[in-house]
Amino acid sequence: MLTLSACTAATLAIGDRPSSAQTAEPRVVAVVAQRFAFEPSEIEATVGERLRLVITSADGVHGVEIKKLKIKREVPRGGEAVTIDFTATTEGRFPILCSEYCGNGHSDMTGMLIVRSAPDATR
Repeated sequence: MLTLSACTAATLAIGDRPSSAQTAEPRVVAVVAQRFAFEPSEIEATVGERLRLVITSADGVHGVEIKKLKIKREVPRGGEAVTIDFTATTEGRFPILCSEYCGNGHSDMTGMLIVRSAPDATR
């Protein structure tokens, strides 16, 4: 059974949802890798937010690499999902690359993780 703190309940009462940084579970982002793009091509997060990327391939073998976060995983063909959990700890723009050669447009297969500072909690 899930219980809410008074602060969380008050937030929900005014129509806002608590940020992913405040919840126990990470925010799930479904990503499809296909020649020669990631969909979505941009993922936005705030510092401290927990993310779970669930990545599938729409065609052949691909890879997902975010070098500055030391993330690198192969994404198999056939729709089998690869899950990557991490916390966005640093503000910035982090290129997402395909790390498995997938054809002539391979070098164009990029995305971007954009991590912004958390909003000021005192407002």
